[in-house]
Amino acid sequence: MKKLAKLTALLLTGVMLLLLASCGAAPNPLTPEQQAKQWLLEEINSYRASLDPSLAPLVEEKQLSAADQVWVEQFRTARKTVLTESETQETYGKWEDMTKDWKWYGSLGWGKNIGEDGWIDYLSDKVPANTPAGKAELWAALAVHPAFKRSDCTSIGIGVVTIDGQMYWICDVFSHK
Repeated sequence: MKKLAKLTALLLTGVMLLLLASCGAAPNPLTPEQQAKQWLLEEINSYRASLDPSLAPLVEEKQLSAADQVWVEQFRTARKTVLTESETQETYGKWEDMTKDWKWYGSLGWGKNIGEDGWIDYLSDKVPANTPAGKAELWAALAVHPAFKRSDCTSIGIGVVTIDGQMYWICDVFSHK
């Protein structure tokens, strides 16, 4: 009897999955961080187009996003948004090595500052909600950074990380040297 109940449960589960897949309700293969990254890139390029339709969309370069991912993984591993220079010195060296063939125009979402115990690196920008208010918040952050308005900026690296249930994002804008 138990075997019949298990078989029935498995068959019903299979039928449910087939029905969901046929109705287009298949799960999204992207993680929430990947979805946020995709949305951010779309919004950044939408912002650029709103300023000047002749501005080419920024192209996400795998190498540059991998470099930014080095940073977000450092923060993810530490499970905090502020790290000391001694914690990030090796990470910074890796990032510089990965981006050495590019002309860098600036960063958004992370920075370096002097703290009580010396230099610190920190995450500063939370991923806004995918709503009209979130879009306005993102566009306001982009507006204060001149790199997003420059036609010679052509490439971008983006990283997204979740720390304590909150998503943070970083990006760096480049052009080919």
